[in-house]
Amino acid sequence: MTPQLSGAPATGTRSARRVAVGLLRLSKCFVYQQYYGWALVWFMLPAEVRQAPGTIAAMCWYLLGTGAIISCACAADDLVGFRNGSDAVNYRSGTTLRKLSNKPLLSGAVTERQARTFVLCAAVVAVLSGAAAFGSLGWDAPPAAYALYAAGFALSVQYSTGLRVSYHPGGGETTLWLSVAAGLLAPYVAVTGDWSTGAVLAAFLLGLWQVLVSSYSNVNDITGDSGAGRRTLAVTLPRRALRRVLVGLVGTSAAGVCALVVVTPWPWWTLLTTAPAIALHGWQLYVGPVLGDWLRARRIGFLAFDAGFLGLALPTFAVFHL
Repeated sequence: MTPQLSGAPATGTRSARRVAVGLLRLSKCFVYQQYYGWALVWFMLPAEVRQAPGTIAAMCWYLLGTGAIISCACAADDLVGFRNGSDAVNYRSGTTLRKLSNKPLLSGAVTERQARTFVLCAAVVAVLSGAAAFGSLGWDAPPAAYALYAAGFALSVQYSTGLRVSYHPGGGETTLWLSVAAGLLAPYVAVTGDWSTGAVLAAFLLGLWQVLVSSYSNVNDITGDSGAGRRTLAVTLPRRALRRVLVGLVGTSAAGVCALVVVTPWPWWTLLTTAPAIALHGWQLYVGPVLGDWLRARRIGFLAFDAGFLGLALPTFAVFHL
């Protein structure tokens, strides 16, 4: 039987395995790009900092906390999208067929009650993991680290619920940018005890590259998002203005890489290792705004994100460990 897209879950018996797989898909915690910030922090830690008491334990707790924050935010977003009907509209509109299994509430794999419980449990894990991480460091982290972890968690969850930042023009994109950046800066400042220009620029770039994924997806979701009152850039801007914004974001990405080379210890050849990411973003501009294939452009955005991470990780390892 074909799953319904009416906003009501499909009927039928839900096995424990089906529910578990549904909750995993609901969490989006398997989207590995979301852990790039944590990985770059690990690469940026000098050997003496890695070997300091509590560092490894703290980083492990931060990794768990990152996964819990992602799970809480994504599940809460899907829960809201299911309730207001926007996900149902988005998954039957657009030019490209999308897998209903990616939305467990729509497919009926997970019930609303199970999703609510999952969101609450993920939030508890996020708080406890953060506390354990700071505790591993003897509660001696700078105040900014606590603020960054709390802000990253709060902003992520407030995307669709609470303050509903994505329902304000540009709020969703800005929040996504800042929450990804906080995912890098919170553990970095906590473990090292200080800021660095390189860490700030790396966080800036990772957040930007994530926005260059979601912005393309949002174009395909205009019908459902606008009907639910969500004010993404794709909804609020005319198509020509949106194209200009996307071009500006790609230019900002290139400028950020240049700044990393000019004002930090990163080597000049970082420009070469990150060039594939910039090229992929150029291709993304062609496939999305020019050809109109926005979901394909979104997939290219993920490839660009992967290339950008590798382009930063290689020189980062060289600077701190060679």
